[in-house]
Amino acid sequence: METKQKAVGNFNAVAPVYDFLAFVVFGRKLQQAQLTWLNRIPIGATILLVGGGTGWLLQQVLTRCLPKRVVYLEASAQMLARASRRMVRQSVMGSVEFRLGDETSLTDKDRFDVILTPFVLDLFSESFLQNSFVPQLYSVLKPGGLWLVTDFVPTTIGWQRTLLWMMIQFFRLTAGIPTRQLANWQRVLAAANLSAREQGHHLKGMVATDVWVR
Repeated sequence: METKQKAVGNFNAVAPVYDFLAFVVFGRKLQQAQLTWLNRIPIGATILLVGGGTGWLLQQVLTRCLPKRVVYLEASAQMLARASRRMVRQSVMGSVEFRLGDETSLTDKDRFDVILTPFVLDLFSESFLQNSFVPQLYSVLKPGGLWLVTDFVPTTIGWQRTLLWMMIQFFRLTAGIPTRQLANWQRVLAAANLSAREQGHHLKGMVATDVWVR
């Protein structure tokens, strides 16, 4: 039996430099990937944004999608604080609940039209995604609801495999993530009774942007 994997507080130490490091390695390409399918989100939707980091994507969701409500679920207190300050500083309008915690913080009363997981699924092992993380998020997604995923995917290209290995090792060291290799999260979502409606690729196939439907 696999033990429960925790991410609470793991990214507190890297929160001050997270955006800078992503920009140094990838430029704006990771941000561009996250915007791919935002136009598929209906106006007035209730949205769960999991692991949104310092709040850049939240800002885009509020201004582009005009949601009714957003629950911003973040396991790092430092990331959550930075996202909250960003919203205040830039005066972005919208109904946002900043919730500190992980997927176990969701309740039976939570129901969402849309779930977003930007670069989250790569933090966990495939068995943990299959047995815990994905089922818990699936349970709060309304029938017909959308799950937008932007994340790294396994690759056979040598330099991409090396870069992904280095990234995993870096976050194992600095943030304490438990995974040792990139999970095939697309296989997990497909096995969870979700259907891939639209799929895109960025960074020469190293990043996938998918729209899944319950």
